[in-house]
Amino acid sequence: MSAETYAVGGYLDGRGRRMEGTAALITGAGSSGDFLGTGAATALLLAAQGATVGILDVSGERADHTRSLVEDAGGKAVTLVADLTDEDAVREAVDAFAVSAGRLDAVVNNAGVTPNGDIRTTTRADWDRVFAVNATAPMLVARAAHPHLMRSGGGSIVNVSSIAGLRGFGTGAYGASKGALQSMTVDLAYSWGPDNIRVNCLVPGHLFTPMGDQGGAGGRELRRKANYLGREGTAWDLAWAALFMTSPESRWITGTVLPVDAGTTASTGLGMLARLTAPENGEQA
Repeated sequence: MSAETYAVGGYLDGRGRRMEGTAALITGAGSSGDFLGTGAATALLLAAQGATVGILDVSGERADHTRSLVEDAGGKAVTLVADLTDEDAVREAVDAFAVSAGRLDAVVNNAGVTPNGDIRTTTRADWDRVFAVNATAPMLVARAAHPHLMRSGGGSIVNVSSIAGLRGFGTGAYGASKGALQSMTVDLAYSWGPDNIRVNCLVPGHLFTPMGDQGGAGGRELRRKANYLGREGTAWDLAWAALFMTSPESRWITGTVLPVDAGTTASTGLGMLARLTAPENGEQA
C-alpha cells in the first residue's frame, strides 16, 4: 500500500487513537491487492486508531491479506475464517476472537453479496442465498457477539446496508435484504439498549470499491453526478463513518439509519435531472 492510499480520507497514522484498548470484529474484511473494499478499509482504520481487529471472511487467503496490511501499518489483527450463514461456525469465530483479543467492544457487519435481477427472473436459490448473507448472517453475528459485548460493559454494532434498501434500483433480492437489515437494526437497538449495546446502520451510496466498480468509466461518471457533492465516494468514506459509530464519541447514538451517500437519497430523480440540465451548472453538476 502506498502512502498516498493511506492518506485518502484523513489520518490513518494513529492520530487520536480513538479505539485504544478495544477489540472490533469486521465481517467481509478480506481483500486482494491494493483496491480495498469497505471491510478492509474499516479494519485498517480501526486498527490505526488503536483497536485489535478481527478480520472475519469466508476466504482465509483474503483475510490474511488484510491482516498483513494491518500489521505492516503497525496495527494488531486476527484472521478468522467462517461461512457466515453457518450458525455454529459464526459462534466459534466470534468466541475465538473474543478469547484472542480478551474482549469484544464493536462489531461491523459489512459482508454482503450483490446478485441483482428482477424478481421475475430471480431463482429461489439466489433469493435465499442473498438473504442468508445480507440479513441472516448479521443477525447470527450479532447474536453470537451479544454475551461478549455484555462482558465488556456494552458496545457497538454497526450494520452496513445500501441505498438499494431505500430506493428502487432494480436490484431485487439485494435491495430487499438490505431493507430488512435496516429494519433489524432499529429493532435490535430497542431490544439491546438496556444492555448498553448500541446498534446503528450505515447506508453507503455509490462507492468506488471492488463491489461497486460497475459500468466502467461511464458508470463512475453517472454515479458521481447522482449526488449533491459531485464527488465519487470510496471505501474510506464508509470506514470513517464506521469509526465514529464504533467509537465512544457516538455513545448516545443508537437506532439510526445513516446514509453515507453525499446526498444521493436526499433528492429525487426529477430534482437531480433539473440540476444536471440547468445551463448555469454546465459540467459542474
